[in-house]
Amino acid sequence: MNQRKAGAILSNIYVVVINVIALVYTPYMLRMMGQSQYGLYGTANSFISYLSILSLGIGGAYIRFNFQCRAKHDREAEKKLNGMFLTIFSVLSLLVFIGGLIFIALSEKLVESTFTLQESSDLRIIMFILTLNMMVSFIFNVVMMSLQAYERFFFIRIVLLIAGIITPIANVITLNMGGRAVVISEISFFISLLSYIIFYIYARRAIALQFSFKGFDKQVMKELFVFSGFLFLNSITDQITFSTDNLVLSAVGGTTVVAVYTIGSSFKGYFQQISSSIANVFAPQINDIVANNGNISELDMIFIRIGRIQFYIVSLVLIEYIFVGYDFVCIWAGYDYKDAFYIGLLLILAVFVPAIQNIGLEIQKAKNMHKARSIVYFLIALVNVIITIPCSIKWGGIGAAFATTICMFLGTVLFMNFYYAKYIHLDIRGFWKSIYSILPGYVLPVFGGIIINRFWRLDSYFEISGAAVIILVVFGISIWNFSMNSYEKQLLGKPIGQIKEKMFKK
Repeated sequence: MNQRKAGAILSNIYVVVINVIALVYTPYMLRMMGQSQYGLYGTANSFISYLSILSLGIGGAYIRFNFQCRAKHDREAEKKLNGMFLTIFSVLSLLVFIGGLIFIALSEKLVESTFTLQESSDLRIIMFILTLNMMVSFIFNVVMMSLQAYERFFFIRIVLLIAGIITPIANVITLNMGGRAVVISEISFFISLLSYIIFYIYARRAIALQFSFKGFDKQVMKELFVFSGFLFLNSITDQITFSTDNLVLSAVGGTTVVAVYTIGSSFKGYFQQISSSIANVFAPQINDIVANNGNISELDMIFIRIGRIQFYIVSLVLIEYIFVGYDFVCIWAGYDYKDAFYIGLLLILAVFVPAIQNIGLEIQKAKNMHKARSIVYFLIALVNVIITIPCSIKWGGIGAAFATTICMFLGTVLFMNFYYAKYIHLDIRGFWKSIYSILPGYVLPVFGGIIINRFWRLDSYFEISGAAVIILVVFGISIWNFSMNSYEKQLLGKPIGQIKEKMFKK
């Protein structure tokens, strides 16, 4: 429980710190690199991110099988599980290398009409470095999954936080010395490698991580690939949904259009980090409940309780983005990136409902009932590609984001809520009823945002910060009085009371 609390707190600190750093660092990087180099980096990432599907969704299955071994107190089976996963991921890392080389060879043809010769050359180098980075992440996947299964969230977040601080500092130094996108990708690779080595050393000492490479359980391996097959389909779907846009735009618009879309998409990334960081902490607890045949009412309680907390957080971010985001983007990235605000808004709306229901995905995986979701999402992703191409040609990045939002709504809202209620047997009606009860507290902050937009011209970071703080204060007061239940008030009030008590004693 202490690890969960520490993990949840550090997750939020990590998200805040990393996002603040990104918000400060990104405009500097944009000005130092220029739209061309930034778009180049975004294109390379979009290409190589497709290689992540070669994980076959296996990583998402580890925690479930690990808990099955630990529920039986079978240490030897756990070591064999670790060895089996490491063997599989080592083979997959070789496939990543081969796939990376193929993508590098194909990339020149795709962008030959929109990239210069130098841009095309840099693109291939960056793609090679990113391929090596992904190979390393595959090999160390078992280490990361083991630490999560044992709920070592505190150490994980500390290391990621330090790495997240060091990376932009190193990048700034590099940019000042004349470095470009290629060098930045090299820095990212070396810091990632060092972080993984630290995780491995810690896992050996803290949880006695061991591997056995003999006598793999064939039944477990069979179950693993059946279970992971649909998680693999999920990975393909995510790549089609969120990476195809950049590839299509690079083919029809060039690096400048990709740069604008990448900035808009980054806001969606910040948004998802905020919600998923909380859900990841509860994944082991959910698997523990399911492995020990827990009652569905326990899962309902976690689903609704965490969903409400996530709704408070992500809805505050959405309100702030709507009312101060446009002015912020224009000052932060420059007026040339104004369309990034609309792209970001559309993509945030696309992932809003999944952001407050991502505990449900952990429940699906724990119960091995994620197959239908994978199939439906994949079909919708294919429709998304078909719609994205003409929308991108006609409306650029905004058109690509609009196509994604429409398709995501069909899958993540309409289908998924039906599936949760009908087959997972979660109390979806109770969930939305609970969310609906929160809404009265949103009248005042939304009204305040409208007033600010109507009468306050936000021309500087100081004015934007002032407007954001006003919305935050009104939001906090309003939801405390009109939205929060007794559990949420206690959850928030207890640490505040402890801080006051310590200050009073001093």
